[in-house]
Amino acid sequence: MSPSSHVVSLVCAVLGAAPSPPATVRVMAYNVLYSSPAEDIDESLEVIEKEAPEVLCLRELTPGFAAAFRKRLGKDYPHLELMPRKGAWGVGLASRHPLRRVERFAQKPHRMPGLEADVVVGGRALKVACLHLMPPGASHRPEDSLLETLRKNDTLRKHQAEALVKRYAKERGPVLLFGDMNESRTQEAMTTFAAAGFTHACDGPDALCGDTWPGAASVVPSFVEIDHILGRQLSLSDAKVLHGGGSDHFAVRASVTLPP
Repeated sequence: MSPSSHVVSLVCAVLGAAPSPPATVRVMAYNVLYSSPAEDIDESLEVIEKEAPEVLCLRELTPGFAAAFRKRLGKDYPHLELMPRKGAWGVGLASRHPLRRVERFAQKPHRMPGLEADVVVGGRALKVACLHLMPPGASHRPEDSLLETLRKNDTLRKHQAEALVKRYAKERGPVLLFGDMNESRTQEAMTTFAAAGFTHACDGPDALCGDTWPGAASVVPSFVEIDHILGRQLSLSDAKVLHGGGSDHFAVRASVTLPP
């Protein structure tokens, strides 16, 4: 036992209380593709049902997907905050644990929505943010070349990451960021998160990670990792890319252990 563990045990003994055991929760992030037909929605729901995460971040959540989710899995997720929209901006959190202080917010400097909440696990709060950063090919001006569009969106995602880091800089408890970041780990938004102390689930033990886009709905094999799970003041393990489903993204999952 480490000296710090001896101190904790001694303090708890003096106070007449046992140290709280670590709490672990399974989380999953899934961009479910706003244009998915009904049969592909069913395949994506099958991935979720089989994996059975305790906290689920859904991006590109449409009214059709939300209705199908409630019908098939609603009973398994008593704590739901689904904010579907036509197109790519729908977002949702589904949880087996209570959600507190739920807030839909604009991911500055662009207004793409994020969704945050405190997930109450074993009496402790875990701040989670379900994210979708700017797609690389999203156009700004018709006259922009592809290279100019890619450059602008690289810069925009970096600014989004900086705004998120600032948003959670004063958060004293553990923070989980997960979703479709639309870039690989070596690009600037992701390195901004890393510099701010967010660790990547795929760097934890027992990881089986890899490319997440394009997913099963594409005839092109996946070739880039753009869906991520990041944590600060958390232990992340058992990360995995979940092949299957009916989206152009593969889902990612991980086990998240809160500090005692």
